[in-house]
Amino acid sequence: MKDMRLRFHHQAAIEIWEQFCRSHHDLYELTCDEYQALLSGEIEALEDIIAKKEAVVAVVNHWEAQRAALIATLNSERDPSDELITNVTGLLRVLGPAENNLPIPALHNLNSLLIDVITRIQEQNKRNQVFLNRAMSSLREIREGFSGKKQYTTYGADGMTRAASR
Repeated sequence: MKDMRLRFHHQAAIEIWEQFCRSHHDLYELTCDEYQALLSGEIEALEDIIAKKEAVVAVVNHWEAQRAALIATLNSERDPSDELITNVTGLLRVLGPAENNLPIPALHNLNSLLIDVITRIQEQNKRNQVFLNRAMSSLREIREGFSGKKQYTTYGADGMTRAASR
């Protein structure tokens, strides 16, 4: 009976991770589209992309709640001597015996894929942020050019920026 419940929970975790992977892939695609919109200056498209990203984040949050519910269920069914599951690593450890009985470690593979996609999202977000920082700097220089006040930025020994007006 315990083995069957573990397989049931393992299958639920696989479904959650599949949805995480799909949602994060969608988020990655939108993040790349966001970069293209930034490069081309398409503000209307950018607004649409941001709204779509917010919708995908809501889906991710839904599946995150499902994951938290699964952890709560597993914790409620555990033996008193078993350690509480507090994070994904603990969840994967508890579901390990069910995973080991499969010819393909589905949950492990999905988790690796998810980590890869999240890493790509973070890298793309950094590119987007660098572009936005450069654009903001250019706009600041243009604004200062119109006001006749030029501001120079230098770096101190501590690596912090210092601004001087002329």
